[in-house]
Amino acid sequence: MRSAPIRIRSFAKVNLALAVLGKRSDGFHEIRTIFQSIDLCDELEIRASATLELYCPDLASVPKEGNTVWRAATALASIASPGSGAEITLRKRIPAGSGLGGGSSNAAAALLGLCRLWRLEVPAARLCSLAAALGSDVPFFLMGGTALGIGRGEEIYPLPEIRPAHLVVVYPGVHISTGTAYQSLSLMLTSRQAAPNIQSFCGRLTDEAGCLAEIFNDFETSILPAYPAVRDAKAFLKERGATACLLSGSGSSVFGFFSDEESALAASRGDNARESWRLFPAKTLSRAEYFQSMFG
Repeated sequence: MRSAPIRIRSFAKVNLALAVLGKRSDGFHEIRTIFQSIDLCDELEIRASATLELYCPDLASVPKEGNTVWRAATALASIASPGSGAEITLRKRIPAGSGLGGGSSNAAAALLGLCRLWRLEVPAARLCSLAAALGSDVPFFLMGGTALGIGRGEEIYPLPEIRPAHLVVVYPGVHISTGTAYQSLSLMLTSRQAAPNIQSFCGRLTDEAGCLAEIFNDFETSILPAYPAVRDAKAFLKERGATACLLSGSGSSVFGFFSDEESALAASRGDNARESWRLFPAKTLSRAEYFQSMFG
């Protein structure tokens, strides 16, 4: 009889604020960003196995070596549990290339799930270092909730939680690679007051109205003019009563906050939305909710 699997929810994120300060000597960009977990999620199922295997029917065209779950599993096994196996099934709901952190979240969920399966006690600093090597956003998904990301986004600091909020995420059916987004960004147009802007934002996180009034993303200066579908998705949310709308990460998804769950659900039904769009009603997750909801 097969043992019961470990089931893990791999949650998405949005960026409540994102400032690009400039290009670093290592070729990456220095950023400041406020991450926020939301309850839109993929799911991983992990079972004990003699060998390491990955099944992902929703990403059949992606070789397993290019899947962040496989990269996380092989990296963890090599440093902490050589020769260990697992059968991992990944079921996707978060669109790829959407700015919602799906791949990074999958990698972090795989690390946490495999540590549980293999009964590993990896020091937090070592696990964060491994996560950062897998992708800039991955360390955030080891923490969840509301957090500040600096450097490439991999240096994470917990922040006061924002008040629970309902939102709608629109994926407008276009893929924007992170590299393309950075190449299109004119740093002359980004905020010269990035640090003060982020500091001001952090100071108002517990003030719901003030916080939402100040959300910003430097990528909007280049992404919105270049991608009409993204611009139209943001306008769609505004027309349906969103109190604040923003591009998430480097795109292509946009999200809008609504005054209550009923309003968000009504907007997510997508009357007059384009056929190629995908709409997701969601709510924010605190750090406690993030970990309480992850395993189950």
